[in-house]
Amino acid sequence: MLYQKNIPETIKYDFAVAGGGLTGVCAAVAAARHGLKTILIERTGNLGGVATTGLVCHLLGGMKYAETGRFPRNVAGIFKEITHTLIAQHDAIEPDSIDRKLNPHGWFPGLAAGVPFDVETMKAELDQICLNSGVKLLYFTDIVDVRTEGDKLTHLIVHNKSGLSAISAARFADTTGDADIAFMSDCPTVTGRSEDHLVAPASLEFHVDHVDKEKCAKYIVENNEPRFRKLILSLREKGEWDFPYDIFISVQMTHPDTFFINTIRQVGIDGTDADSITAGMTDGRQEIKKLFGLMKKYFPGFENSRLKTVAPVIGIRETRRIVGNYTLTVEELLKGQIFDDSIAVSSYGWDLPDPKKPSLQPFSGKEKPVYTHIPYRCLIPQNISNLIVAGRSISVERDVLGPIRVMAPCCAMGEASGLAAVAAASEDDASFENININSLHSLLEQDNCIYQMV
Repeated sequence: MLYQKNIPETIKYDFAVAGGGLTGVCAAVAAARHGLKTILIERTGNLGGVATTGLVCHLLGGMKYAETGRFPRNVAGIFKEITHTLIAQHDAIEPDSIDRKLNPHGWFPGLAAGVPFDVETMKAELDQICLNSGVKLLYFTDIVDVRTEGDKLTHLIVHNKSGLSAISAARFADTTGDADIAFMSDCPTVTGRSEDHLVAPASLEFHVDHVDKEKCAKYIVENNEPRFRKLILSLREKGEWDFPYDIFISVQMTHPDTFFINTIRQVGIDGTDADSITAGMTDGRQEIKKLFGLMKKYFPGFENSRLKTVAPVIGIRETRRIVGNYTLTVEELLKGQIFDDSIAVSSYGWDLPDPKKPSLQPFSGKEKPVYTHIPYRCLIPQNISNLIVAGRSISVERDVLGPIRVMAPCCAMGEASGLAAVAAASEDDASFENININSLHSLLEQDNCIYQMV
């Protein structure tokens, strides 16, 4: 069916950012603070993406556990600014304050290197940092198409309560997480494993409160059960646990009785397919209902717990990745390769569950990366010169997604992409590919973005 309609065009922006997760926030704020007229487009009514709407309230990948008992930081900049503000308000937890012997934020030292935070406070803080920086926010807005001319993206076609309109900009950032804008612009992309294109399981997250943390901790310590594997095995043997996963993951939030439950693993969900994510939501709510019943019946400390909230969106770990100017490899990651154009660093390890066996980590037992350095070239898609991509959809080998897909390195990539737009605008309107990398590094240093880059 051919459908044609004249639609209004907005004023032209210097920089348009598609997707208001933490990656997009950092991209937009970084550009706006340097004077670019910037718009940030988000399909929900708040910023933060998976961190807030998805209820994944534990920011990982920006610091690493050290034997000293403290956490060296590897991501600074806007990520540090946001987390330090929330910590000062007692709306997030400073990792260095966590008891090393009893760690309810993951239940063993390796996962304590994150920042648990309060969802509603985070939403308000992200609003404020964008507005204070001069970012134009546009909520409840879907990007339905694009317009290109040659190798340039000229417009994002959007729809909201005001109807259809065309947002024009000199440069664009795709921070959708799914490479939506790159895909619509006919940039090459790949999805999932090379052999079958299957992707990592999805998770509908939920929070519970009224948890007896001390009772739960006592059971975990006395039974060496940080993931309740033995309890789950006994329930499976009794026929009461028929889920396809064998571990229970809980993380204490800012209130001692409130826990984020990151347990269910939904196989076969395609985050780019409407029917699939609809099924993921309906099936996920039923699965949570059943899991929560077992938690109250069998899991020490959860007997009197209450189901506080279920995420209104499903948590997607993997969809499309661009085929960019450069593809970061597992071999480079294992070597700790540092690149001349490194712009972000992750301290997270292997974490990309098998598409069919959701409790299996294919790289389990193999050498873990210490730091993953992300080259700028991985953010540059093919075919469109004024588009940059940041977040988990950059150009990497699939297994590299484990370290780079979490929120702190995504924030770092977002901030770098915003500063790349600044650099391009100041260099006779250079393309993203052709900016002077030394200029970008100078901006990153000027804005205190990275603790460890080279």
